[in-house]
Amino acid sequence: MLTQIHIRDLATIEELQLSIMPHCNMITGETGAGKSIFLEAIELALGARGSANMIRPGKERADISLCFDLTRFPAACAWLKDHDFYQNSDECIIRRSMSTDGRSRSYINGLPATQQAVRDLGELVFHLHGQYDQQVLLKSENQRDMLDRYGEHMPVAEAVRTAATLCKTLERNISDLREKTAERTMRADYLRFQLDELVALNLREGEWAEIEKEHHKISHADDLLKNIELALHQLSNDDRSLLSGLNAVRKALESTQGLEKKSAEWLGAVDNALIQLNDLEAELSSYLESTQIDPERAQFLEKRVSQLYDLARKHKVKPEELFAYQQRLQAELDGLASSDEELAKLTEQLKNAEVDYHKHATKLSKCREKAAGALAKIITKTVRSLSLPHAEFQIMLEEVSPRVHKTHTGYNPDVARVRSLHPGSDSDNISPHGNEKIVFIIKTNPDQPLQPLAKVVSGGELSRLSLAAHLALAHVTSTPTLIFDEVDTGVGGATAEKIGKLLRELGEAYQVFCVTHSPQVAACGHHHLLVEKYFIEKTTHTRLRYLDKKEKSAEVARMLGGEKITAKTLAHAEELLAGI
Repeated sequence: MLTQIHIRDLATIEELQLSIMPHCNMITGETGAGKSIFLEAIELALGARGSANMIRPGKERADISLCFDLTRFPAACAWLKDHDFYQNSDECIIRRSMSTDGRSRSYINGLPATQQAVRDLGELVFHLHGQYDQQVLLKSENQRDMLDRYGEHMPVAEAVRTAATLCKTLERNISDLREKTAERTMRADYLRFQLDELVALNLREGEWAEIEKEHHKISHADDLLKNIELALHQLSNDDRSLLSGLNAVRKALESTQGLEKKSAEWLGAVDNALIQLNDLEAELSSYLESTQIDPERAQFLEKRVSQLYDLARKHKVKPEELFAYQQRLQAELDGLASSDEELAKLTEQLKNAEVDYHKHATKLSKCREKAAGALAKIITKTVRSLSLPHAEFQIMLEEVSPRVHKTHTGYNPDVARVRSLHPGSDSDNISPHGNEKIVFIIKTNPDQPLQPLAKVVSGGELSRLSLAAHLALAHVTSTPTLIFDEVDTGVGGATAEKIGKLLRELGEAYQVFCVTHSPQVAACGHHHLLVEKYFIEKTTHTRLRYLDKKEKSAEVARMLGGEKITAKTLAHAEELLAGI
């Protein structure tokens, strides 16, 4: 609820710092005192359009701050957390600053905020019931919300929204797959053509490295064998070969034995060399004997290398990348082939999701029908007691894709046109809000047809209807602060007193502000705010203050009898106050 308001340099208010009381607050004052400034200040703080001419003359800036206690209103706290405005406290401060150069800034808990963000939060903490399209009651989504909150079936409504979202997501995915069918077919044909060439080569992983090495070897086989033969010749084939020379070295070192103690070490080194060279000679001889050039193998390798080079060049990859490239193409083709399976899978999922949606939506429809009848009866009864004796309020459940609809007064089979509760499988009928649109309809005179609220009711009638609706929803309230303007328009006496008592009753569940000209209404408030205009050196000022019991009696007496308060009017005022 609203706990404090601070206003500086707005219109005729120079400075106002006011702690706001809970329950029902009546706002009165003489004509022209500036009662509307209080409402305008709250609206401006909550994102309404402002202008520089609203700033107090001679001042450069106007500031408005509202402090709300959201302890009992988790929806507003959740919004603050979701939008990073939460300050580890259920207190929320909204501030608006306007300057004469036309600039305007808003803040939520000290952090800069857009006007839209402030308006979104404002809808969770405050409702003004004044004129026509400003009224929350006229908006279709709020009518639906009121019915669902009254029936306490919000979890079912949320299940419908979740199921509808899933259906729409699956529909989009299926549509995307279907739109790409032609493209997929063309791509698959192209991939098959590419793969035919690659598959025909029967590629193996790592094949290129193997055949490139073998091809290089065969291509240089003549030089290889010639050099091996030369090496063998140098090793052993004449008197000047390495082995002959090494044997001569060994013979010479044998002669040094007995003369030099290192001779044995030298001979060991020569023997090791002889062993290694003899082994090398044997290996080279064996290699020459076993190695032959296979012309067919050489021709095969030449052809294979040429094929791989040509195909790699065609596909713009390196020869060693051909096998991996083939695998990628095959995987893509397999993926395209699986799209049909995916489409079938998604179609089945959508079918199941639609069944789930219709199950929840049908349950919600039945809940709404039951709640609509009860809510319509309560509101009709209350409105008729507020000087609208012929009023008839009904709630129409109009199908999203209407064939028929049902109207609730409570439910009267002679009035209602029965609607089906068995929706078809056409997914176009799926709405996140269920099978039906909620429409509040009313007539205030017996010879009028039932029509939507905006086409029928006056501002005063709409305020009384709003009062009745909010009173019916007091047990499931979600908005902490309500302001009623013109709720007593065109009524007086017993009807005005009835309105006042209903406002007081509403104040037990909500924080209520009511701007009124009716003493019968004003007398019913838990608290009384007086708006006064005064002058200092020809400068206009407006102030608001709470009245004590004695002052409240005097103000109600003024409203009853005018500027001159007699003992009789004062006694009447005290009688009104005593009757509450």
